[in-house]
Amino acid sequence: MKKIIKMDRFEHQSIWYKNLLANPTEIAALFPFNAETGKLMTAHLEGMDEGYILELGSGMGAITECILQRQVPEDKLILLDKNEDFANYLSHKYRNANVFAEDASNAKKLLQAQGICEVRHIVCSLPFVMIKQEKQLSILDNIFKLLHPQGCVSIVTYFVRCPISKKVLGQYNKSSELFGFTMKNIPPAYVYQIKK
Repeated sequence: MKKIIKMDRFEHQSIWYKNLLANPTEIAALFPFNAETGKLMTAHLEGMDEGYILELGSGMGAITECILQRQVPEDKLILLDKNEDFANYLSHKYRNANVFAEDASNAKKLLQAQGICEVRHIVCSLPFVMIKQEKQLSILDNIFKLLHPQGCVSIVTYFVRCPISKKVLGQYNKSSELFGFTMKNIPPAYVYQIKK
């Protein structure tokens, strides 16, 4: 039993670091997020009893685990990561989840093809500060059209301010609020909530 756990851990780390070296700007983090960051990012899911949760930039599932700890049913979880290695890993680990190796800018079309027209909340680990504005707008246009009117987007960044400008959020009748900060993450992380 111990041997299998070690192999799983080695496989997990090798997939992460192989992709980090190949695509440093796409991964944009030296290490996966820690549990403290995950708790902050998933706080808005507490007590949620219906609807889908969309996770953008799921990586190797560090935040996914925290989502599931909020009692979200696995079959109500939509994991989106354009990295095929990550998506393959996630689809084997979370067999009942809806896992897609797809760019977030195609989220609306992709989910509608699956018969999913709305998500209750969104958890986002995408490195928005490194994404060009045109691409940012395409992603936001997709996810805000999918988001329930009373839904919330939780987004993480390594910078003090929200990675999406007030001007852009205003176009969608949204505003951002700093929800929390943790020094325990490497590097320290800020979590913002975006709502109507």
